[in-house]
Amino acid sequence: ESVAAVLQYMGTMEFRAGNHEKARDLLTEFIRIRRDNSTKNDGDYVNVLFMIGNIHKMQGHEDDAQLCWSEAYQVFQELGLAENNPQIAKVMNHLLKVEEEKEEAENKKKAKGGNVFGKMTEKFKGNLKEEKIPGKKKRRK
Repeated sequence: ESVAAVLQYMGTMEFRAGNHEKARDLLTEFIRIRRDNSTKNDGDYVNVLFMIGNIHKMQGHEDDAQLCWSEAYQVFQELGLAENNPQIAKVMNHLLKVEEEKEEAENKKKAKGGNVFGKMTEKFKGNLKEEKIPGKKKRRK
């Protein structure tokens, strides 16, 4: 457990120094040790998950960030920390909603793109069926 505390401290210092890759590795090791030892979740666990999520976000790993933030928020709620820290709860909730809205907007864009492609494909197939190839006769069965 003391190793995990040192990893949290070192990871936080690396994060503040801008060494995000190193920070993520140290903080991820903190999470691994806590999970392996079945250590009871606390505010430190929430903070580390949130920080790892932020690092993923900065590195462009949106899905990984979302997973970390979601788990952090869930543990935050389970521990009853939201009642004593309403501002933090509000920020976390807002962050998750914004990310979900971005994801939904991207999915809608992809779906619209797929619909256009699908319509074009259908139109192309229809044109091929209607097109008569000169010199070819239909086979009779």
